[in-house]
Amino acid sequence: MPDIVVLGARGFFHHAEPLRQHFGERMIIEADYSVAKVAAYDPDLVITFEASNPQRGLVVAEMVRRNVATLLVMDGIQEWRNTWSRTQGSQKRPLNQPVLTHKVACLGRLDARLYESWGNVGKCEIVGAPRLDDLIVQHYPMRTQPIEGRPMRLLVMTARTPGFTPAERALTLQSLKDLRDYLNLRKDIEVVWRLSKGLHIELKVKNTFTSATGEELHQLLPQMDAVITTPSTAQLEAMLVGLPVALLNYHLVPVYTPAAWEIKCPSHIAPVLEDLRNPPLERMLYQDFCLHDALECHTPALPRLITLIESMIRIKREHERNGIPLSFPPRILDAPESFVAWPSEAFDLERLYPDHPVFRNRDVMFLQSELDAALITIEQLKDQVNTLTRRLHRIPGYTLLSHLALSLQRRFHWGGHYQV
Repeated sequence: MPDIVVLGARGFFHHAEPLRQHFGERMIIEADYSVAKVAAYDPDLVITFEASNPQRGLVVAEMVRRNVATLLVMDGIQEWRNTWSRTQGSQKRPLNQPVLTHKVACLGRLDARLYESWGNVGKCEIVGAPRLDDLIVQHYPMRTQPIEGRPMRLLVMTARTPGFTPAERALTLQSLKDLRDYLNLRKDIEVVWRLSKGLHIELKVKNTFTSATGEELHQLLPQMDAVITTPSTAQLEAMLVGLPVALLNYHLVPVYTPAAWEIKCPSHIAPVLEDLRNPPLERMLYQDFCLHDALECHTPALPRLITLIESMIRIKREHERNGIPLSFPPRILDAPESFVAWPSEAFDLERLYPDHPVFRNRDVMFLQSELDAALITIEQLKDQVNTLTRRLHRIPGYTLLSHLALSLQRRFHWGGHYQV
């Protein structure tokens, strides 16, 4: 009998594939979300990749009551409209408000902070996304060089759901029309469209979207120079490949997962495209910060997820042997990477401040000698200041006048108004 049950229909199989390859017969994917069916396996752990489905929610809640360990694995970013618009006028449950499972494997620190602000303190574990490990191990360099002598290859994408209401879909379509109309005027940009839900038909553009599993996108991204996308996990995938990424967001809603560029109206399109063609280093450094805040990706995620799963099973079995209710520590994965924002390899003061003479000098011996002279000079100036201060205090009436001046200053606001 398997000791791990994954709740998922056929469309979710690609999410569980890395785990299936590792755990083999210890894990089974179950599309029947009835309590009786899942309980019949007598599992140690139940995993779900999405918990807003009411049936999955009921199964998870019942497994928690039966002291079966439960884990929600987040495989995509949290997005404002998916959080709030999706539930308006429908029977869909709120996303992760609260998380019903014992633990949630978060993409990064950003999601963990967000979920904790929704009352999920003690449940969040910072893992990453195993399905993106193939991009992480490639160690793609950050693109900071301008595109010269050839057209820029631009990928334009949308999230799987372009809008959760008719008005949202219409606004997303309008933003794409504005972008298409401008790009039609540019002969120095080659555009590849990857659009969902038939948007390419209304735009009358050739579409490359055929699969949502990610393999197709991972093959396409290294061929591109830049990406414009609606808020989506794809923005993190493009950042992992080192491409400058701009968000197409006409909706004027908060962006949970930010980027270094954002297009909110037609007037933003031209300047953003110029930056994507010749990305400033400071923007790319901020993008790198956004990426690592949103996605734990200094190292592959699968080993962390496996450690979390094995730890949860071990803790569950220990509680079972001791006959005590199941509970978990606030953090099982406590790697320092979860709490430290490491600087990017591209952080270079000489490139960031090319007009600053000090940062241009890379002669270490010269700089050491100059630093030694500067430190000695500082000490000499300190001695001179101390000597002059002592002489100043010996002047008759100086101390009284200084106290009087300080008292007068305190009676005035910064703006110069007299304070009674």
